[in-house]
Order: sequence, then C-alpha cells, then structure tokens
Amino acid sequence: MKKPYCLPLAALLLVSCVGTKELTIITAPEGAEITINGDYVGKTPLVTEIAQDKTLGIVARKSGYEIGTETLVPVTSPFLSFVWTENDPKSKYIEEDSVTIPLKKIPAPASYTPSVMPRYTGGGGSTSSALPEVPALRPMPDLD
Repeated sequence: MKKPYCLPLAALLLVSCVGTKELTIITAPEGAEITINGDYVGKTPLVTEIAQDKTLGIVARKSGYEIGTETLVPVTSPFLSFVWTENDPKSKYIEEDSVTIPLKKIPAPASYTPSVMPRYTGGGGSTSSALPEVPALRPMPDLD
C-alpha cells in the first residue's frame, strides 16, 4: 500500500510560506541604524525576523549620509490563495530574503576662507596704497 507522502510535504510548504521569516538587511556603508515600520531593529549588517503578510517600510539612517528607504510588499502566492482566500493574510508572503540599501554621502558644506583684499593698482599699474580722489559733489538745482 502507498503511503501519503504528499500530505506532510504540503503541510511543510504551508508552514514555511506563512508567518515570519528572517530578513538580512545590508547598507553601503555599514553601520546604519535601521527602523522597520517605525520600530528600531538595530545597526547593519543585521538579520531580523519579519512578518511576511505585512508591507514593510525600511528606513536606514547614518550620520553624514542621506536617509535610505526600501519598501517590501507581500505578494499573493497562487498555491496559498487556493488554500485560503486571496485577501487572507495567510496567502501572502515577502519574496526577498535580503535587502541592500545604498546610502548617498551628503556633500560637505562650502567653507569660507577670508582673504586679503588686493591693493589698488590705479590706472597705470602702480601699487600705491592711496585711493584716487573722489570728485566734489555739486548741489542739486531747484526745480520750481
């Protein structure tokens, strides 16, 4: 008589596709603080347990770098939607096992270095430190 091997195999497949799973998060450069859906989970590189049936908003922050984000959206499994309805959370899962978030360096602010004003050279190129004479101002005429 044949033994029903398919039933335990299907049960194992169902258990592995729903619930939680491990997600590896890497940033370039390493050492960024990671929050998932607003909850702090640690510094990269890290491995964390995630719920597979929820959309995940991953945010990476590191001093001197722009904030990096990644969104993971669960997909509906054709096999699991056959067992459960398509809108049932048990039929959804996150495909990715790892995420890499590149962080862009913030440019350094412009720096100001004071400099010495060049000496007035006059019209003929001499380096005298005296400024040219300003012409005398004339009074404005009455316009009555």
